[in-house]
Amino acid sequence: MIEVEVIEDAKVLVPNPEHQNFSETNNTINKGEKITGEVKLIAGLRRGEPFTYRLFLTNNNQLIHLNKIKQMSNTTETTLGADSQVSPTIVKIPLQSRLAKASSIGAISGAVIGFGYCKYKKHDNKKVITYTIVGAVLGFVIGKVIENTRSEVVKTSK
Repeated sequence: MIEVEVIEDAKVLVPNPEHQNFSETNNTINKGEKITGEVKLIAGLRRGEPFTYRLFLTNNNQLIHLNKIKQMSNTTETTLGADSQVSPTIVKIPLQSRLAKASSIGAISGAVIGFGYCKYKKHDNKKVITYTIVGAVLGFVIGKVIENTRSEVVKTSK
């Protein structure tokens, strides 16, 4: 339910089921009255053609045309920018996905490179495990450094 003010004298409407439209009655709601109700969009016919009636249904079950009322809610100014300016602010946020995290990719890449290097040089299993773990740790550290260098970029409006 919303509270509205009538901006000009509004005739109360009644449905006319035979013609699928609305007829005015002798009852009026005077200019300046404050009423509560809700907006209704009702499909009907106007001069035989399909038409959508924009009406306001009051709490007393009275229908009036929507163009006869003004909403009384407090208006607020909406600004688009992140810094409360009218012009938009450009904000770039890096992609945060589980598969795209640099530290995970770095650890996997480092482990593969360490393993591949040992197998290429034909080292024993102890060195293979050591090089794989060292490669994974180095890849993880490098990935964390890359993640920390990526930051949000905010360009404020002028």
